Amino acid sequence: MIAMSFITGFFTVMAMISGSALLVLVYLDNRKVRIDDGIAQFRRHIDALSPEARRNSVHHNTSEDRWGR
Repeated sequence: MIAMSFITGFFTVMAMISGSALLVLVYLDNRKVRIDDGIAQFRRHIDALSPEARRNSVHHNTSEDRWGR
């Protein structure tokens, strides 16, 4: 009877530790910033710019400017 209660208690404690570790890992995974979030934030920032500022940004990123033509 004593051995059975020890085994039951041991597995209960292990299950609680494993469950807690799983919850912590899920929480930490959901907190990560994903690359898609950064892209969406950048697009929102560009959309918020005035047309003059946007034109200046687009002008600097044309292929002609990259090659120095």
